[in-house]
Amino acid sequence: MPKSDLEKRYSGLIEAMDEGVLIISRKQKILLSNRKAATLLPWVQGLDGKELRDVITGPVIVDAAKAVLEERKKERITTPVYEGYSGDEAFIKGRGRERTYRFTLSPLEEKLGVVSIIDMTKVERLSLVRQDFVSNVSHELKTPLTAITGFAETLTDETLTMEEIRGFSRIILKNSSHMQRIISDLLLLTSLDRAEIGHVMTNTTDSRIFQEVRSYTQHKANAKDIEVLFYPADQEVTCHESLIVQAVANLVLNAVAYSAERTHVEVRTRIHGDMMEISVTDEGVGISKEDIPRIFERFYRVDKARSRESGGTGLGLSIVRHIAIIHSGTIKVSSKPGKGSVFTLSIPLS
Repeated sequence: MPKSDLEKRYSGLIEAMDEGVLIISRKQKILLSNRKAATLLPWVQGLDGKELRDVITGPVIVDAAKAVLEERKKERITTPVYEGYSGDEAFIKGRGRERTYRFTLSPLEEKLGVVSIIDMTKVERLSLVRQDFVSNVSHELKTPLTAITGFAETLTDETLTMEEIRGFSRIILKNSSHMQRIISDLLLLTSLDRAEIGHVMTNTTDSRIFQEVRSYTQHKANAKDIEVLFYPADQEVTCHESLIVQAVANLVLNAVAYSAERTHVEVRTRIHGDMMEISVTDEGVGISKEDIPRIFERFYRVDKARSRESGGTGLGLSIVRHIAIIHSGTIKVSSKPGKGSVFTLSIPLS
């Protein structure tokens, strides 16, 4: 079929489609393509007239196209792609920059074939995030549950002394409390994800927020002889007060957990234009450049041993990020290993 006839028949149709579309000949030559295909395959200038093997290298796509064109059967392939490379080559050359494409190859009239291309990268990544999340939740709950089960069984021993019974009971109580904190944080994150928390914004001040934060965090700070210094601007702000209190409290507790005894933590308000910035500065161990991009992920810990020892759930910073998003704000961090960190929560004043 001459290209002019192809254009008359299919040009308007494939341009209206959301996915990339290639119409190929029996010899796997691209006869017609749409603009979306050019967006998905940007490493080739002018797709029309190119051989399919020159656009996507690797035998998987070429063999599938051959089967479609000769045997007239449909093929669907999901594969990583990077600058024309597919499969394992894309992983090797892309080094994390590869994307995941789904190619659907179908027979078309007069021994032609059609290739549709959909970018599945976000879907695949979301699937991996969900898998990691389930795995992390299982692990985080299994650890305290194992301790609870083990010491509960030990308590059935009638030869235990009263002091041993008290000791084992304290361990059970500590681990059950840790499980309750994990579950409470997970429920809060779920509510934030689904926007189930009514965004009731009220007028308050940073001074009032800091008073609440102090009452929530003072015990943990005193246990390590850490002085938490608050410097409010006595500025009015419209926000979901209880969520902002939780966000700032999480930042303070995080600072206390990763700071040495007898150090200082500063909580300070600054006003920049129509934004309120609340910064939490510590003199702790700091965070490496490699860890900073991941610290707001659920269950990600820079120092797993220290975090678990302090009773952290690994969800605190993720909750802060969600609260910032709900307020159309941001959360940022700057840090130097061995020198400490500064977390800055920014939210609109109104």
